[in-house]
Amino acid sequence: MSALKKIKPVLVLSVICTLICALLIVTYNLTYVDTSGVLTDDLRAGCVKADGEGDYALVTDKAAAGLDGDEYKDIVKIVKNNTKNTFLFETVVDGYAADGIDAVIAISADGKVSGISIIALGETPGLGSKINDDAFLSRFVGAGSDITIVKTEPKNENEVQGVTGSTLSSKGMAKAVNLAVKAYSVMNKEVQTA
Repeated sequence: MSALKKIKPVLVLSVICTLICALLIVTYNLTYVDTSGVLTDDLRAGCVKADGEGDYALVTDKAAAGLDGDEYKDIVKIVKNNTKNTFLFETVVDGYAADGIDAVIAISADGKVSGISIIALGETPGLGSKINDDAFLSRFVGAGSDITIVKTEPKNENEVQGVTGSTLSSKGMAKAVNLAVKAYSVMNKEVQTA
C-alpha cells in the first residue's frame, strides 16, 4: 500500500501535464495564422516607403521565379506592385550584426533600383544605423549592376561611398541591393523564356 501512495502523486501530475499539453496543442492549431503568404503591415509600410502607394501582391513561388537556389536564401519575400509594374525584394542580410539589415529594395521595369526602405535594423546605434539615412540610401537609386562600397568619392558608376566607420553595414546594404538587382534579372529571364 505504501508503494501506491508514493506513485500516486507522480501519476496524477503526469495526467495533468498530459492534459495541459493536449489543450495547448489544440489551442495553437485553432489560433495559428500562417503569415508566409501574407503581406504583413511592416512589409507593406516598407513597400510604400520604397515604391509609393500601389496594388501590392506577394509572389509566393520563389521556384517559379527562378530564385530557389541557395544564393537567393537572403530574399525573404518578393512583392509585385501591380500599379507600377515593379518588383520589391525583402532581404535579410548580414551587416556588422548577423541578419542585421532587413530591407526592401524596389526594382523598376528597366532593372534598376528605384527605392529602398529598411524594415528592421540591428546594426550598432550611431554607427551602422547611419545606413538608414535617406542620404546614404539614395546613393543606390539607379543602380543596375553590382555595387561596390568605396571609402572615398566614387569614380565609377557602380561605386557607392560607404558610411564612415560603418564599412560592414555599408557592405551589407550593398549586398542586399546587388541581390535584388540580380534576382530581378533572373526573374526577367524566366518570364521571357516561359
